[in-house]
Amino acid sequence: MPLVRVVGLVCLVACAMLAMPPRSALAQNSTDYCRYSTRSTLFLIDRTTPYDANDHRVIAESIGAVVDHLETGDRLVVATIGAHYSDSARAFNGCVPGCPVSGNFFTDTLGECRAVIAQRDRRLFRARLLAAVRPLTNNPDEQPFSDITGTVAQATQHPMGGRGYSRLYLFSDMLENSQALPWRAFRSQPVEASMAIVTQNSLVPAVRGVDVHIAGYGRLHDPGRPFLPAELDRNVRGFWRAYFAAGGAGAVEFEAAFTG
Repeated sequence: MPLVRVVGLVCLVACAMLAMPPRSALAQNSTDYCRYSTRSTLFLIDRTTPYDANDHRVIAESIGAVVDHLETGDRLVVATIGAHYSDSARAFNGCVPGCPVSGNFFTDTLGECRAVIAQRDRRLFRARLLAAVRPLTNNPDEQPFSDITGTVAQATQHPMGGRGYSRLYLFSDMLENSQALPWRAFRSQPVEASMAIVTQNSLVPAVRGVDVHIAGYGRLHDPGRPFLPAELDRNVRGFWRAYFAAGGAGAVEFEAAFTG
């Protein structure tokens, strides 16, 4: 990650912490922002492959795009993808602070949400998010396995806050290498064969009506991170489109890791 970006993130987190009121004040002014929306976004970050400068750029842009689309009350959950679905760690879980629009700058229509406090809480929300995500970009070691299907299935079948996800973002090369779908089979066997294994192992994701956005896609794990060969690219994309379609997903978009 560029030095300027790192310094900026550190300064933002530090300023937010300095601006944070005493614990007693937070307790008195605590507002359940989650009640203002039923929308929820899941952002999964694959930590099984070492990141290079391009990965740092893409993940920063992806997080920024996610935050830009969040509205008051929307829940954001950030979790990791590891060698096994049980390795997945939740890094962030929170709802966007804000007050329902009422024409009153100080309170909402119920008199329970103060806009000035909500603005402060929104700044703290962004600072906490950046502080949670930043360590995830420091990923120097290659992992022997990558359980993407298992992690997506578990995370979507058991969503945080009890609400199904409205949007799903993944930062991953999407090169599955799990117990159910080892890479040597996943890379070459027909999509139908892989999907049969998904069904047999209850790995179908709960994503009905969810739009799926995949960033960081298109490169192998080999030294130099070369692009996927055309035939392998088609097979991998074909599997993931079938995988999310089986769960009822809406649009599935792939953003190449080497774009821009």
